[in-house]
Order: sequence, then C-alpha cells, then structure tokens
Amino acid sequence: MTSIPTRITLDQRRSVARTLGLPVALLRDVHVHATEGVTATLLVRDREGRTITHGDDVLTTTVHIPNGDE
Repeated sequence: MTSIPTRITLDQRRSVARTLGLPVALLRDVHVHATEGVTATLLVRDREGRTITHGDDVLTTTVHIPNGDE
C-alpha cells in the first residue's frame, strides 16, 4: 500500500498549479475532485499588478476546470 503524505511542500503546490496552467502567484485555493474536475480560487490584480481589495478583504475569482475525456 502506498503511504499517504502528511504534508504537501511548497514545491509540490507550485508544481500542481503549473501543471494545471494556473498562475502560482495568484493561487489562493484549489480543490481537485475525482469526477468533477478542479476548482481554483485566484486573487484578482489590477493592470499594474496590485491585488485588488474591497474593504478588508482581497478580491478573488473562482475558476472551474471540468474533467475531460481521456
């Protein structure tokens, strides 16, 4: 039986984001579902690259990448 890791490293998180084509620096949250695909939450930045805030919260957007045919 394969052992399940107790932690994921920063390099592993970055690798997942790159593999999915998501911008590592903007990635806030990612969920991988075996049958539904991937849902990621990304920070929103303005044209100058600054993170946009609304009140005390940062503005985010959610992206869904559905599973494709194999």
